[in-house]
Amino acid sequence: MKKKLILLIAAALVLSLFAGCRTDGPEPGTTPTGGGGVTEPPEEEMYNFANGKYQVNEQGFPTAPYDYELPISTTDEVLSFWTVVWSPQHLPEEGYGSMDFPEGERELTGVNIEYVVVPFESRAENYSILLNSDDLCDIMTQATAYHPGTYEDAIEDGFWVNLYDYIEYMPNYIYQATFDPDDELTYETVFYDDDMIVAFYSMLNEALIGSNYLARGDWLADMGKTNDDIVTWDDLHEMLVGFKANVETCQFPFPLLNTLDMGGLYAFTSFDTLPYVDPFNIGPVYIIDGKVQHSHITERDREFITMINSWYNEGLIDPGWSNYSNNTNYTDKTVTGQVGYIYGSPGEVPSLEAAITNDGDASFVPIKKPLKEPGQTIHLGGEVARISYGSSTISATCENIPLAVTWCDWRYSPAGSFYASWGPEGILWEKDENGNPIATEWALSNPNGLAYAWACMLYAINSLAEHGMEDGSRKYAFDGGERLEAIHYYWADYKYDGAYSWPVGINFTAEQTDEINSYASDIVTYISENYLAFVDNSKPLSEWDDYVAGISALKLDRVLEIYQEAYDAYMAEKNEEAPEV
Repeated sequence: MKKKLILLIAAALVLSLFAGCRTDGPEPGTTPTGGGGVTEPPEEEMYNFANGKYQVNEQGFPTAPYDYELPISTTDEVLSFWTVVWSPQHLPEEGYGSMDFPEGERELTGVNIEYVVVPFESRAENYSILLNSDDLCDIMTQATAYHPGTYEDAIEDGFWVNLYDYIEYMPNYIYQATFDPDDELTYETVFYDDDMIVAFYSMLNEALIGSNYLARGDWLADMGKTNDDIVTWDDLHEMLVGFKANVETCQFPFPLLNTLDMGGLYAFTSFDTLPYVDPFNIGPVYIIDGKVQHSHITERDREFITMINSWYNEGLIDPGWSNYSNNTNYTDKTVTGQVGYIYGSPGEVPSLEAAITNDGDASFVPIKKPLKEPGQTIHLGGEVARISYGSSTISATCENIPLAVTWCDWRYSPAGSFYASWGPEGILWEKDENGNPIATEWALSNPNGLAYAWACMLYAINSLAEHGMEDGSRKYAFDGGERLEAIHYYWADYKYDGAYSWPVGINFTAEQTDEINSYASDIVTYISENYLAFVDNSKPLSEWDDYVAGISALKLDRVLEIYQEAYDAYMAEKNEEAPEV
């Protein structure tokens, strides 16, 4: 019974700014429970559900993907869908629901969706408002990140559906979670407990590192180097010093993110800690020799932040770093040659290279996780996963839960995942001479300046927020795409044993979660305001010991005791010994 510890962000927005999420429609033939119970299945002749139509193995899991007979529904009922759009400036006046992708999905499945699109910056507050007013939409994307309590509480309190109760309606999702017995990460993410499935998580058809760091390959070539030469932190430092010295436009080559690293896609883990500063949650935590460790307070963290501070003092880090929550915040500096070591995804590379008009030889190359020494084995933060950021939960107030479950599951089916990945023909893709999908010129050279990778998130599945299975090759279906796809595999070329990683299947009780959450706000705020201050001398490193003492006064020691209790219980249940290195 894994618990997700989420900080409740107080809602201070006017209710009228947000659309309500309950949708009244024709009676679908279900029996609403209002409390998370199982609804009676609707009249089958109105739907093409999967239950009872596929083979299962001895464990009760599907033995193959399931192709739905379409349409899934022939009724007029409407499901409300709470989501986000990363590039809202490109939405038509009629709203997201009028675009070709959602319209095509409706025509194929017969399921009517009312889209409630909320700006990313307002999602936490809006979720809190909807939760407190008991007005959640039928399907809620990334509710797992915004819910203030445990996942069990969300189900037991009648907010979310336990999808396990409807497991027969989602053969494709369950197949993707169970067909590979070695993929424990996917299985334990999907199966929150043996009899609990919390959400539909977005997946990739192949496990890979989706994003990491890139550098100006042409600048490296001018230094007589390639990306293969950048192995250690010393190598990275030498590269940044060379960029600063040799490139006239590049005064501050490294636009450090204001979280120091990216959560879940860690790049800087060779100090045997996770420097990522989570703005909402306690952590990250990890295990060394069976003992729980909290990032940002160890001597390893002091060593890392001291190095970063020295780079800042050398002028290698952009002074505007505290404003950079993601790489789009410094795109203008990237394309004008002001920075040369950036976070990004392979799909962004073509548009960035094309936008650098002052240098026709501009190129970006992948840079691996920097090591303290060549040949180092990384012990944490190096998992290569199929699970992505997006997720969708189904609300207990949904009047036709089997339909909502089936609609979500369709995006994991062979036909549904293809449509979700590529969208309707003629926008992102067209057929090549062999009948295979290839990107359109319009998508590659979007007249609105939308990078192809981000166009995929608007004109097809938004896998950074929503459920579904994404074909990772969709972002590289053009001449030269092979170079970009190879970046994923280059990033994954390092030694990793996961010896210090926090187990996916960890357990907390409701009482433990409540106690941790009672301390969370003060601890999260303290770390954000103080640990990050060491980067740019807002707080001198001479005050490190006082900083550590200060966080101890906020009951972090007690929090770690609770984590240790949960870890020990998990290991006892698994009958395993804690790994040692």
